Amino acid sequence: MGYKLSRRQFGQLVLAGTVVSGFSYLTNKVLAQTPSLNIVGIGSTSIPTDPTAIPEVKATESYNAHQNSVTTDINRVGLVLRYLTTGSTQVIADNGKPLLESNEILNGFTSLRDGTLVVAITPVTTSRRKATPTRLIFLGGASVKTLRVSGLNENQQLGSLLGTNDGRLIGLVGKKNGTPPITLVDIDLQTGVISPLSQITIPNDERVSNLAECPDGNFYTSLLGLNGETSLVQLGSNQEKPIVLAQLKVDGQAWNNGLQNLVCSGTGQLLAFGAMRYKPPNAVYSIDKKSGNMTRLENFDVTQIALARG
Repeated sequence: MGYKLSRRQFGQLVLAGTVVSGFSYLTNKVLAQTPSLNIVGIGSTSIPTDPTAIPEVKATESYNAHQNSVTTDINRVGLVLRYLTTGSTQVIADNGKPLLESNEILNGFTSLRDGTLVVAITPVTTSRRKATPTRLIFLGGASVKTLRVSGLNENQQLGSLLGTNDGRLIGLVGKKNGTPPITLVDIDLQTGVISPLSQITIPNDERVSNLAECPDGNFYTSLLGLNGETSLVQLGSNQEKPIVLAQLKVDGQAWNNGLQNLVCSGTGQLLAFGAMRYKPPNAVYSIDKKSGNMTRLENFDVTQIALARG
């Protein structure tokens, strides 16, 4: 399994235009003073097929050559982990084989109680052929484990994974176009079989996405309106119905683009990840649960985030 990114690999990615130079380090005091916020992000990147075609470059070196000077063909896609607190990057492969193909999407990312990272990958159907099922990639220890998810209908998709505090893996299942109904499911860590969970009420007539669990046992999710407006919702096993806490906003402006992720730190601080519509890049935000106010903490060039445990 190729977990580490060598200097040669980093140089290849920089020259191919797939890694943004100058990784974002912690300059915000909120993050710097909160040791429990060890955030890891996941994304994808193209990888040159010929590792000898591009010279080795140190990660700290800048490179200003024109893209046209790079003749290496790029047709493989790599799975990349990036750590916000250190700026380190890891290209993930299994015995040299990339774990993500060019016709696939990352639609779930979380960490289990033991520190294992779990990625949900779903193929995108571009023809009449039936797409293969969503698969889960487990990144932990000395090997990569792949598990096919079973129990989904043809028009359903698994996303918004959450590793719970009691060691389970749960997620949200909805239609592939993102429309309701949405179902909360338990995912068997040994077989990949999903089964409905009834302990927590999910508003299945709303566009629900993301799951987060705080140390006090409360669960949170986000509701997406027709125009992208996003509300924070509290869920709980003892609640008859979800509690809408507040509409999310930044600097007094309503958040208008849903969220990529919602996570909760060991101290109970809710964190959102995403970007306003037409206003990249993605960033990590802290959320005031009562008011819905979001405070930008740090930009992060990844697709989804999770809390690194262990």
